[in-house]
Amino acid sequence: MKIVILATEPSGDYLGAKLIQELNKKSPQPLIKGIGGELMENLKFKSWVKISEFKAIGIYEVFKNLIRYLNIIKYTEKKIREFTPDIIITIDSPSFNYRLLKRLEDLKLNNVKFFHYVAPTVWAWKKYRAKLYAELYDKLFVLFKFERPYFTKYGLFTKHVGHQIFFEKAKIKKKKYLSFLPGSRLSEINNNIDKFVSVIEKSLKKFNEYEFYLLTFKSHQRLIKEKIKKFGSKIKIVTDQKKKQRIMLESYLSIAASGSVTLELAKYQTPMIVVYRTHFLTEIIIKLLVKTKYASIINIYYKKLVVPELLFNKFKADNVILHMERLINSKVERFKQINKLKEFSKYMLVENKNPSEIVAKYLK
Repeated sequence: MKIVILATEPSGDYLGAKLIQELNKKSPQPLIKGIGGELMENLKFKSWVKISEFKAIGIYEVFKNLIRYLNIIKYTEKKIREFTPDIIITIDSPSFNYRLLKRLEDLKLNNVKFFHYVAPTVWAWKKYRAKLYAELYDKLFVLFKFERPYFTKYGLFTKHVGHQIFFEKAKIKKKKYLSFLPGSRLSEINNNIDKFVSVIEKSLKKFNEYEFYLLTFKSHQRLIKEKIKKFGSKIKIVTDQKKKQRIMLESYLSIAASGSVTLELAKYQTPMIVVYRTHFLTEIIIKLLVKTKYASIINIYYKKLVVPELLFNKFKADNVILHMERLINSKVERFKQINKLKEFSKYMLVENKNPSEIVAKYLK
C-alpha cells in the first residue's frame, strides 16, 4: 500500500509521526511519502517540502505569502501524481490541504481514498466548510466529540478518535520553572516576541527565584536568541523536543501563545496564561467573523474562562504579570485551574485507546 501523509505544522508533524509508528506495525509495511517535520523525518520519512516553508499563520500573513503557497501546492500535486498513492491523509492545515486535494479530485476516479485528520474549526468560523469537506473527503477523524455532528449531518463518515497528546501518561512533578512559548510559526513569533520580551524582563525582576525557559524550534532559534540576548544566561532557550516536554511538565507556570501547545500544558497540569497578537488586519477579520467567545480549546470546551486569555490589545506585560502573580501566589486560583485541567484531560481519549491505532484501523 502507498500512502501520502501531509502535515505542514509542528502539531500535525507530531500526529503524523505517531500515525507512521502505528502504520509501520503492519505487514507488509506501507510505503509512506509526503510532507512532515522533524518528528516524522526521524522515522526515515523524507519530506517533499521543509515544514519551515510554512511560515505564516493568520489571514493577512497567508495572503502576503500567497504566491509561495500556490507554488508549494503545485509542486506537491506533481509529487503526489508521480507517487500514485492508494490513500492520501491530510492532517490539520485545512486551507492548504483542501485546496491541494481539490486539484487532485480526479484521483478518486482511480479509487484513491481521501482522509482528513483534525477537523477544521467549523464551530468557530467558516461553518460552510463542513459541507465542502463532506463532498471531498471519504473519512474524517476528529479530536473532540462535539465536532462530529457538524460533519455527519452532511453524510461524511466522521470518527471521534481523541487527542494523541493525552495517550502518553506522565508523572506530574513541578519545579520552580517559568516557561514561555511564543508560537510555532515564524509569523506568530514575529507578532508576539516583543511582548514576550517585555513580560520576561518584568518577570525576571518580580520572580527572580525561578528558572526561566523559552521553548521554541531550531528554525527559530537565531531570531529568538537575538531578541533575548540582553538577558544573557538568565533565560535558557530549549529546542530539543524531549527537553521541551520535560520543561512543560515541570514548569510551575507557563505563558503560551494560543495553539495546540495549550493541550500539552493541560496534560501536564501546568497552570497557564494564554496570550496572542496578530497583524491588525487579521485581528479585525477575526473579530468580525469568529463566533466563539474564547481562543483556548479548554475555555471553549467549558464555555467559560478556565485559563486566562490576554489577546490582541490585552496582551500587555503588566496584564500578564498580574495574572502570573495570582497563579503563583494564590493556592486557590492555582488549584482551581489545575483541577479543571485534570478533568479536561480525562475527556480527551476514547475509552483510553491510542488515537493513532484507531485512525490506522479505519484506513481502508
